[in-house]
Amino acid sequence: MNFHKLIIIGVLFQFFDINFGNFDIFPDFIGFIIIVYALSKVNAQYTNLGMFCATILAVMSIMGIVLPEMVVPSANLALQIVAILNGLLTILYLACIFSVSKEILRGEESMFPTLYISLQLIFLLFSSVGMHFPLEVYEILGLSSTVLLFFFYIYFIVFLWKRKNKESALFDEVMDY
Repeated sequence: MNFHKLIIIGVLFQFFDINFGNFDIFPDFIGFIIIVYALSKVNAQYTNLGMFCATILAVMSIMGIVLPEMVVPSANLALQIVAILNGLLTILYLACIFSVSKEILRGEESMFPTLYISLQLIFLLFSSVGMHFPLEVYEILGLSSTVLLFFFYIYFIVFLWKRKNKESALFDEVMDY
């Protein structure tokens, strides 16, 4: 199956948080497992690092289901450190996905990966220190960054969809020879 198609499926599991009570219909850890599978099917420079990050994120996702206090912003220093590490792993795993995608589709340049990872870093910084702002500022900045991240996430899926189509066309071209 197409690398980009699998990544899209995995990202959609992470994107949709539809819950019935405490039950998540699309648990994030399944998305991470799909992404590990997608990376395992590709021979590229950063696949192993990407698989490692996605595996750790899957485990952290499962831990978040078992220990929901891990995913709620907290003044607890240990939980803040876990949240920062989770954010940094997410950024590293996204960088691996973008690098593998770029390696598969040589010559396909885009500024989007840099912008998206920069936005993730800003969001991580805000979520780590934002709770120390006055409540009104925290709410406004939190909502603004969440809306911005939402639109970037939608574009991320579109970005991957376009790359999926290019990968399919490249595969078809190779098969014609």
